[in-house]
Amino acid sequence: MIIVWQSAVVALAGILLLRISGRKSISQMTVPQVTILLIVGTVLGSQVSGKGLGWTLLASAVMIVVLMLNEWLAVKWNRAEKVLKGGAVPVIENGKMLTSNMKRLRLTVDDLEKRLRLLGISRIEDVRTGTVENNGELGYELMPWAKPVTMGELEKILKANFPQMHVPESPEERNIFREVIDNADQPMTQDRLH
Repeated sequence: MIIVWQSAVVALAGILLLRISGRKSISQMTVPQVTILLIVGTVLGSQVSGKGLGWTLLASAVMIVVLMLNEWLAVKWNRAEKVLKGGAVPVIENGKMLTSNMKRLRLTVDDLEKRLRLLGISRIEDVRTGTVENNGELGYELMPWAKPVTMGELEKILKANFPQMHVPESPEERNIFREVIDNADQPMTQDRLH
């Protein structure tokens, strides 16, 4: 019976500690964050091997404090951020792949093309700048001719070319973001669960 309640305490403590450390998916995590996450998992798992509940929780808390200190340092000093998390690395410039940077990242042409396809980009020449961010995601800026037109730009074009035409202003619509903002301070109810 002791193992049941200790396991429950360890699981709840792990959830609480990781909740405190911030919310990111694995794909958004930086190397230090993944490392701490793996260490915390190992430390929490060591409870089963008999290290003791108190020591396990203390070790887990220390790891989370180290992670939070890492994040704090990265926010305060750019240099610390570069050292602790790494920086973005350019892989496309003016529609051309930067193969030397790709080699350094061990990123193949096929891998880069796959990432572009997943973003809906079909031609490398359409990318002005492409970077692999410190969390592994691909950031990009499109060439002017490849950028989509926004509603504001379209309205300007219509007003400039067809001054006699009435372009109605778009009404404020209720959307999923507004719902989150409006409901942020309200308690959960049955209808909000659906």
